[in-house]
Amino acid sequence: MHEETCTMSTVIKWNKKWLFFVGIALGFVLFNCVYHTRIGKFSVITPEKSKYSVWPQFESKSPINNIFFRSECVKAANYSLTGLSDIKTQWARAQHPLCQKYYNKFTSIFTLKTRKATLSIPEGFRSKVRGWLANNEDLYQEIFVQDIIHIISEFTREHTVFNPLRDKRPIQPPDQSQSEYFDELLKATAKTCDFCNFTHFTAEHTFGRVQSKHAFTASNIFKIDTLHAVVAMKQHDPLHWSLEEFVDLFRLTETWIKKANSHYPQARYPALIWDILPKCGASQVHPHLQLVLDFERYHGEIEAWRRGAQEYYSLHNSNYFTDLVAVYSALNLTVTYGSAVAFASLVPKRDHEMVIMAREPSTDFYTLLFAVLRAFIDDFHKMCYSMGMAYPAVDTPEGKLPIYARVITRGFVTDIRSDISSFEMFLATNVNIDPYKTIDVVRSSVNQRLKNMNL
Repeated sequence: MHEETCTMSTVIKWNKKWLFFVGIALGFVLFNCVYHTRIGKFSVITPEKSKYSVWPQFESKSPINNIFFRSECVKAANYSLTGLSDIKTQWARAQHPLCQKYYNKFTSIFTLKTRKATLSIPEGFRSKVRGWLANNEDLYQEIFVQDIIHIISEFTREHTVFNPLRDKRPIQPPDQSQSEYFDELLKATAKTCDFCNFTHFTAEHTFGRVQSKHAFTASNIFKIDTLHAVVAMKQHDPLHWSLEEFVDLFRLTETWIKKANSHYPQARYPALIWDILPKCGASQVHPHLQLVLDFERYHGEIEAWRRGAQEYYSLHNSNYFTDLVAVYSALNLTVTYGSAVAFASLVPKRDHEMVIMAREPSTDFYTLLFAVLRAFIDDFHKMCYSMGMAYPAVDTPEGKLPIYARVITRGFVTDIRSDISSFEMFLATNVNIDPYKTIDVVRSSVNQRLKNMNL
């Protein structure tokens, strides 16, 4: 009996010890779970960085052009923003294999939604609304049933909303003419322009600056990255430059990229921005580009395009940009020059967005870009524009982008109102210029200009 009591006592003691240690272990596990869930400072979980494949080479020449498209895919259509829905419907019914192939690409890349928006206007408010429309009765009647068009770029996650009626509203010209404003600004700023005396009033990178006949580089004083350059023309006028000056400026960007990369071999991802005049945010009137060379990836939206192109390749085993250009070509939204192509975007950031693209930096690419910008300035009479540009990564075949530039107009140069709002910053983009109107003017201007230049 005594032995049984001792044995039972020993078992109870061991059970208490075992339960004690198990309790400590469970408490530690529970504490970690709660701690990392609620605070998470010592358990950082980050999404896996994008892994890129080697894509097929970008091709600017499309296997499906608009002549073929009109004869085999969509034989009768209104080629306009409001006609896109009907074009899509007819295209879906086309029997030709090439039509079906590129219809599937179109619907993979873009989502198109058309909606009706209706309203009623109180009687006392009607005369004021008519006044906004210059008493145009046809426009006034369109107010009551409006066409709203949403276009979404599924792989780049861009979303643009169009209301064609907004583009029809009469526009009141500014009190001061744009040319008068520009002439006064040019004269006033030339007197104290740092870039006009760049050897004394611009900084250099520690590895020095590079120059060409018409352009020079400097180090930005207030940097956004380790390698952040200013590339500027040697002449002060931001709107009047020749093709020679223009190409020389952009060739110098290539020279700087090579030099910067030779000093920082891990810096491989070049990108460029260009704003013209204060309305666009330019800090100086003198024409100057901002050029960055990143170490790990492209900046912001360029990397978003690259990531979208990788997703597209993973799904379709095809180069996203090649197929994108082919879709735009079928829809009659392109103009070409040599190895370069430009298209009026269906998901523009702002008015008149044109995208210019080529496999590599080339004279063809710069010439077409020059001609598009001259169309903005000389034909649309838009003195201020903004541009973003991506170069192919240096010695990086994985996820290789074509060189491309996105250019937009920014409204009247004299207008103090902003052309972006919280809608553009936090939701989608609202643009009301029909891309078909843009390409009609740009295509005609580009072809005529290059013909006159014997190019």
